[in-house]
Amino acid sequence: MSATFRSKEDPQAMWGWGRENYTFESGVEQETNVCILSFNIPEDIKPPILFYYRLTNFYQNHRRYVKSVDIQQLKGDARSASDLSSGDCSPLDVDSETGKPYYPCGLIANSMFNDTFSQLTLANPAGGTNAGGQNYTMTVEGTSWSHEGDLYGETKYKPEDVVPPPNWQEQYENGRYGDKLPNLHTWEQFQVWMRTAGLPTFSKLYQRNDKDVLTAGTYRLKIYDRTFSPPTLCLSYNSH
Repeated sequence: MSATFRSKEDPQAMWGWGRENYTFESGVEQETNVCILSFNIPEDIKPPILFYYRLTNFYQNHRRYVKSVDIQQLKGDARSASDLSSGDCSPLDVDSETGKPYYPCGLIANSMFNDTFSQLTLANPAGGTNAGGQNYTMTVEGTSWSHEGDLYGETKYKPEDVVPPPNWQEQYENGRYGDKLPNLHTWEQFQVWMRTAGLPTFSKLYQRNDKDVLTAGTYRLKIYDRTFSPPTLCLSYNSH
């Protein structure tokens, strides 16, 4: 971990690993690795606070990878297995076990970054005030580009018509969608991932806070580690 502050104070970063139960939005619970970071913010930081993850040696610019989508499916059309099998999503177009389409299909969607970050928790505030355990709340709203959601539509599929991509299946009971499908039109983290990077080292905006000061103190952060292990974290802020 690296940091740059006016005070030049060492962020005193520490980390450790553990095991902890994680509950997906679907309600499925899974024991997973968790990385716990502890680091010092030596001075108050004014908003906006932007929280990025950074990946290295990940070639989102590979020719075959970039093409591995079905635009009509992303816009909401219920594309059939035969429609997709003649398109660009191969080899992740149709589930070989059920013969149903993957939704969403293709290499980009299947490889979506799926580590999960907790909120920053202020464990040891500067000045010794009693605020331990206070969260600095960030949101995923506003992480995609303006109007980027217009590229995606709420799907016409029914949950029983499709199968989640292989890398998504652990978060659903029996590896199948339940009573609803993800709404790609409003899912900003998906939209950010699908905007492929041009270089093998890249950062993507994960969450943000546009109104609250990040006060000085010692913060803890949990990373629930699933596919990507471990990412580089970046905090960006307005220094004016």
